[in-house]
Amino acid sequence: MASRIEEFERALSRFREDSIVSAMARSPHGGRFEFPDFARPLFEFYDRLFAATEGAIDPCVGEDLTRLGYDANLTFRMESGAFAHLGREHGRATWDSVRRDGTTLITTGPVRLDFGAAGKGYMVDLLGGMVERHASDQANTRPLHYVIDAGGDLRVRTSPGPAVSHSGTSPSSATLRTADATGTAKDPAFGRRPARIALEDPDDTTRAVGLLELAYGSLCASAPSRRRWPVSGTQGSAAGTEALHEAHHLLNAIDGLPANDVRASWALVESASPEPYPTMVADGLATALFVTSAAALAESFDFQCAIITEERILAKSQGFPGRFFVA
Repeated sequence: MASRIEEFERALSRFREDSIVSAMARSPHGGRFEFPDFARPLFEFYDRLFAATEGAIDPCVGEDLTRLGYDANLTFRMESGAFAHLGREHGRATWDSVRRDGTTLITTGPVRLDFGAAGKGYMVDLLGGMVERHASDQANTRPLHYVIDAGGDLRVRTSPGPAVSHSGTSPSSATLRTADATGTAKDPAFGRRPARIALEDPDDTTRAVGLLELAYGSLCASAPSRRRWPVSGTQGSAAGTEALHEAHHLLNAIDGLPANDVRASWALVESASPEPYPTMVADGLATALFVTSAAALAESFDFQCAIITEERILAKSQGFPGRFFVA
């Protein structure tokens, strides 16, 4: 598993100097950049997400994050004149301007990619697949029960007891919990107690605002709570000029600015979903809910969700199984 994570980061992390993504950012005239085969589902998902959000979710947002201070060195210092270059509105490269041939990306200039919207969820799915293949190779006839908790991104395949996890946005490394248990192969959750997941308060990471029980599915959360930093500058718009005093990592790729209408989001892709990488999808949708309505996303994806708005108003889809205490 450690080698798979290393391979993943060596290809896709903008925080590593030796990654393919970093090589793309350094290339003054662009070029052809060949990624490992495992990147194909991630690239294809970003095609779908880019289309469903009309470009508001775009891996080329790495350029905007860097200008705002969330760079590879984590300086958290905004570049001088950043607002004149942020977003698609100011001519920043877009995902549909990057040519793709399978897992080869072709550019004509430097492009800073950031796959943070869905990359961690995809890594969780890859690790889950490894666990399941290992169990299959061991000819284990009993159902496999496990939870992968990557700090806000959860893949649950039943649990042997009331495992409690916080669905927040902690950047901690993935934690894997596995257990063998008796049950029926047709219904792996039969007779098992589901995982009990605390839904983190976006304004106080020590508190929960709700609780969700999940036996088989993927739940991902997103909030700017843990990645905020002070900035100083003004942003121009058709309505005039507005001061910006704080930035965070959840941006609208169209204008390149922090999305502030939502405080927290949760996206759930359940076991019945046809998605082969459900945690990747839930991860990307949790981010997309900051910039696109659930109704618009539901035209392209099958999921359940909940959000807390900037005014701390709770909204959730009819099938979202979580129970909220406060809003």
